[in-house]
Amino acid sequence: MGRTVSTSHIERKEELVSERWLHDYTVLALRVNKALAQRAPYAPVEEYQPSEWEEQVLYEPVHPADLLLRDVQELQETLPLQPFDPQRAAYLTKQLRALETVSRRLRGEHFSLQEQARRCYDLEIAWLPESLFEQAYALYDEALPGRGSLASRLRDYQESSTVPPEKAHLLPTFFQQALTEALLRTQALVPLPADAHTEIQTLVDRPARAMARYLGNHRSRIYLNPAVPFPLSDLFYVLCHEGYPGHLAEFVLKDEWLIQQRGYLEERVLLPCSPRDVISEGLALLAQEMLFAPGEAQAWLAEHIYPAAGIRPDHSDLTKIHQARDLLFGISCNAAWLLGEGRTPAEVLDYLMRYALLSEGAARRELASLQRPFHEATIFTYFHGRRLLEPLLQGPQRKARLRQFLTEQTAPSDL
Repeated sequence: MGRTVSTSHIERKEELVSERWLHDYTVLALRVNKALAQRAPYAPVEEYQPSEWEEQVLYEPVHPADLLLRDVQELQETLPLQPFDPQRAAYLTKQLRALETVSRRLRGEHFSLQEQARRCYDLEIAWLPESLFEQAYALYDEALPGRGSLASRLRDYQESSTVPPEKAHLLPTFFQQALTEALLRTQALVPLPADAHTEIQTLVDRPARAMARYLGNHRSRIYLNPAVPFPLSDLFYVLCHEGYPGHLAEFVLKDEWLIQQRGYLEERVLLPCSPRDVISEGLALLAQEMLFAPGEAQAWLAEHIYPAAGIRPDHSDLTKIHQARDLLFGISCNAAWLLGEGRTPAEVLDYLMRYALLSEGAARRELASLQRPFHEATIFTYFHGRRLLEPLLQGPQRKARLRQFLTEQTAPSDL
């Protein structure tokens, strides 16, 4: 007579199998991040890691790309043996494809821009016709006060709302006020954990004007650089993107719903160049519009921020200005295509200045960003992320959809 095995015993055995696999997956992601940072230094901003596994990787030498690729392939082979539900397994398959692609690039293999977007970001991309950007120019024309060229009106608008140098010390206070408002409005859409806490901290050794970092245990930090000129008309555009209901909201809620409640340990480390980036950046670009109806953000800034900054409100339309700016991310996508085709930096610089309405200095900064090794296709996550999510975050289902994207594993091809 055969021995009877209890259901709880089987479940515990499956749990141990998957936990070992998740350990190997997470450690591999940390090792790939470490190897990538050595070859293409960059500063990951919205990332936190499990300390006990991080230490394992922190003090070991950088693993060679061949070994990283072997480990990815082993995880790909053993993934079907794990007791994951089909949706989670499909998501992890796409994440592993991204890890495989980065590992193969680290050992010298070449992928076209289209292949990088497909393999790393789960995106199908193509050249965007310049006629598409006429929509952005029309939005700018309607939204920007004054006369003259759109480029000059845009510069005047940005300069008129930029914090004066003598008031730069007030920027952390302005961010804190806006953060409090954004949290209240986010809470009305998607309940946040009661102990969620975000602090504002200045940081002057980075060129970025603001960035966010999730610290774990529902704690977050938003860094801002008072030394970088900051147009206060962008206050919610930046804060909602980096914070709530953007990147930090996603980290806090996925920590609570996926890691703490469901044991999805794979969410505790960000992969370099992965499908999740598309959903994250699409949400972040739409974050301000999720909280404020047209005109509301402008009215709030005029009442609570501009007087203390000594800024006079104008008749610009922030919603249309930011929609136009997001559309023009498509120009940078095309610039990435041009670089991929072997066009000279001078040609690409001219393209950015002509179509994206950028000054030469801003165009050079954008060009440098597009030329970062291993991140050539990153710009596509912004433009395509917004276009993918925007129609889904409209109408009566917007709250439910927002909650889905903030608390579930979603890849672009799922949509």
